Amino acid sequence: MAIESTGAPGGPHAGLCETCFFQRVVTNTRGSRFSLCNRSRDDPAYPRYPRVPVLRCGGYRARAADARPDSLDAGASD
Repeated sequence: MAIESTGAPGGPHAGLCETCFFQRVVTNTRGSRFSLCNRSRDDPAYPRYPRVPVLRCGGYRARAADARPDSLDAGASD
């Protein structure tokens, strides 16, 4: 599911993903933004693009307060 913007007022929220260390926001060429779970790279139990909002997750780890999620342009490879 696309997310408007992580933490954007009035837009859809990704739930726990918004503050998770393993989240990366991916933007495609049309400007849609998606929440990518980096845990999915090492553990198939985690979906690559989880349905949002995520309300419970066994792999959740809080990101440092001053850290911001990485962004990935659609043209870059994973």
